Amino acid sequence: MQKIQHYGIKEFAKTESAIDNYVEDIKINGFTILSDVVSRDLLPTIRDKVDQVYETQASEIEYCGDLADINDANIGRALLAYDEIFLNLATQPIFLDLVKRLLGDYFILQMQNAIINLPNQNNYQISWHRDLNYQHFTSSRPLAISILVCIDDFSLETGGTCVLPSSHKIEAFPSEQFIKNNEKNIIAKAGSALVMDSMLFHRAGYNSSVNVRRGINHMYCLPIIKQQISFPAMLNGKYADDAFLNKFLGYDSETGRSVTEWRARKFEKNKL
Repeated sequence: MQKIQHYGIKEFAKTESAIDNYVEDIKINGFTILSDVVSRDLLPTIRDKVDQVYETQASEIEYCGDLADINDANIGRALLAYDEIFLNLATQPIFLDLVKRLLGDYFILQMQNAIINLPNQNNYQISWHRDLNYQHFTSSRPLAISILVCIDDFSLETGGTCVLPSSHKIEAFPSEQFIKNNEKNIIAKAGSALVMDSMLFHRAGYNSSVNVRRGINHMYCLPIIKQQISFPAMLNGKYADDAFLNKFLGYDSETGRSVTEWRARKFEKNKL
């Protein structure tokens, strides 16, 4: 490969490993792609379990009405509370190493949702959004990192994810002309993962195929951001004895329900 030429430049960024390259991509472009992070042999099992969790959740709330009425159809939430296979997915070493490089030593899993993109149907994920919804500011360092795992192929037919490169650095949503000129459709094979700064504007593509397209989105964030759904409440103490999972699942950063409870928790930690 021909060496890159330059002049008048005194400061250089250097990368020495694949993870260095991923980090640089995310910091500058707002996203990167990880290939083959999930074994193809495991994908059919994960597909079945995603569908099972969603069916269970839909039946749990059917007495209230149809999930479409609250714009929440075809989304499976807090998956790891239903099956340990999803905890194993969320804690893959490559994911944790990458998040640690970007967020530091202390981060939590803010959410783990399955997006079930059905053929020839609209859903709210097709609209542009940030995973940190309603926020219009920039920060010098990431507040959260999203990792969307492709459980089925993300293609032009099934609907790849569209991103606006570097839009995590701007406050306002860009103009329609800018979007048309700059949006990038991410195509990735099942088992790959799209990693984004959670402030990057993105959207799901329309599924014009005859197949379901599933993805599992994880958002890892600084513990100053509350969880979408409380994993500690759903897990009822499960994994709390594991030092890493205690922090990762939010046991250690739950809001105290009273001053006394908050202080009692600190006394308990002080004994350890």
